[in-house]
Parts: sequence; structure tokens; C-alpha cells
Amino acid sequence: MKPEFFIGIDIEEIKRVKELTEKYGERFLNRIFTEREIEYAYKKKNPYPSLAVRFCAKEAAFKTIGKRVPWKSIEIISLPSGKPAIDIPHKKAIVSLSHTNMYATAIVLAWND
Repeated sequence: MKPEFFIGIDIEEIKRVKELTEKYGERFLNRIFTEREIEYAYKKKNPYPSLAVRFCAKEAAFKTIGKRVPWKSIEIISLPSGKPAIDIPHKKAIVSLSHTNMYATAIVLAWND
């Protein structure tokens, strides 16, 4: 049986993620992001592009799954090389992340074995 491939893409205004973080604080962060994702973002001078691009990756992952799963069941990490990686329940996947000062975007390619 050949593997099935699924693709998802998302774009987000960084300003929106910043506003949500400022309005809801830890409640928002802890609902959406894993502890490692939060720690990674807050090591940066400006955490919001890192948070926004991870938010996008999770939204793109939802599209590959075809339904919502708990936000924190999907995790985006940075490998020692700096390359991003994604963990999606019951799928193998790769992710590409990018952001400017205003926008964040992510694309996820997932497949079943």
C-alpha cells in the first residue's frame, strides 16, 4: 500500500499572536504551546515571531490531520542544526517555517506509512 500524503499551510500576523499573548498571558500560552516551545521563544529578544510561526505550524498540521486535536499534542522543536521538526500524533511529518517582521507562515507535509 502506498503512503498517503497530506499538506497544510498557514499564515498569521505576528501582531495578532502578540495581542493574544498580552491579553491572555499564560492562559493563552499554556493552552497552545508546549513548555519547550515557550522556553524557545522566550530565549529570543522578541518572542512573538517564534510563537506566531509555531502557531502557524500547528494550524497547518491540523489541516494535514483533517481535524482539530489538542494544540499541545503537536510540538515544533528546533534540532541542534537549527532545522525545525514537528511531532504530530500518528503521522510522520516535515515542517518549514518562515517569518518577516509582520507575518509568520508554515507548511507541513505529513504522511501515513
